[in-house]
Amino acid sequence: MRAFPCCLIALMPSCAWAAETPSMANAALQTLWALLVVAGLILALYALARKRFALGGLAGGNIKVIEMRPLLPKTSLALVEVRGREYLLGISGGNIQLLADLSSATPQPQQPSFSQLLRDEP
Repeated sequence: MRAFPCCLIALMPSCAWAAETPSMANAALQTLWALLVVAGLILALYALARKRFALGGLAGGNIKVIEMRPLLPKTSLALVEVRGREYLLGISGGNIQLLADLSSATPQPQQPSFSQLLRDEP
């Protein structure tokens, strides 16, 4: 019974030497194929993420996210346009709140410049 493991160990180097060594061209093709598969997976995941988490609306959609500004790790401000009206939204973890309806606000008069204020002073 002890002879079998000894024979197996004795034959192992000869089995390894009998195996054909891969050529450099074969190894390069295998490496190139693996690289193409990984690059394809990365591009597919990127396209899926863009489609899933797209901030802009679909073509012809009624809702457009104009700008987003992060304030804290889970809190941000969003300027959104819906059917021609602009809204300022506050977004936090699981809560969205309307902060201001910017389309109903009247345009603010322009503030005079510092040099105009100096000229107007008596």
